[in-house]
Amino acid sequence: MLGDTLVVEVLNRAARQCGVKAPSSWVTATRDDHVSIRDDFLIETVADILDRFDFAAPIANSTTFTVEDANSRLMADGSRWFPMNPEARRLQRNPLAVYDVGQQQPVLPVSDDAQWTHLVSTGASGASKYYQLRSFPGEGQLYVYPAPGVGETIKVHYVSEKWIRSGTTGDYTTTGKLAFTDDADLLALPADPVTAGIVWRYRERQGLPFMDKYNEYEAKLARMANDSRSRRVVNMGQRKDVRWQDLIPTWIPPS
Repeated sequence: MLGDTLVVEVLNRAARQCGVKAPSSWVTATRDDHVSIRDDFLIETVADILDRFDFAAPIANSTTFTVEDANSRLMADGSRWFPMNPEARRLQRNPLAVYDVGQQQPVLPVSDDAQWTHLVSTGASGASKYYQLRSFPGEGQLYVYPAPGVGETIKVHYVSEKWIRSGTTGDYTTTGKLAFTDDADLLALPADPVTAGIVWRYRERQGLPFMDKYNEYEAKLARMANDSRSRRVVNMGQRKDVRWQDLIPTWIPPS
């Protein structure tokens, strides 16, 4: 179960498969091979998995923005920007990731600056809103056009950088963390793919045979992808389902 495995258990398991004796404490370890496993291969594996998958909570999170001041963060081009949570790694890969709560419809992405310039110059028809994400991750700003008015709410769903849970209970309500700092920290990701990812990276970097572990890693991720597709459900409250036809924008930027 997600959140039930100690990070040190994953590191110990990976170290055994790499032929490395585990340290007495992974947090304070300073030997080169221990540091590489903890600070390089673990972090690279976690980053790869977070970039590939939209997990449920606690990795998945959301921020809600409600406009309270008509002039707050209003841009000259008629858009309004909102500050992304610093813990956000990226938006979820979902057509409803940025959602207009009042209109009960998605805010539609604009992929590049040229399309955005054309949009704000010519205006948008219909009730749809559009967004562009800038300076992301870390200092992300979400620009929405036309600017939401006072009382309007935009909800943004994102993938969090907090892949660690504090505590020893595996309870998802425990505090999320950005880094491994305590031997009691829990991994909020599936343990088996993380272990395999550490091992193949270590072996490859050492010039050792690694393809068996690489293939195992990719196979586990493929299985996770299949499992996630089978449980995808869209429910926005009043609507029982969302048709793909409902996601077609009323204004489509030229290619």
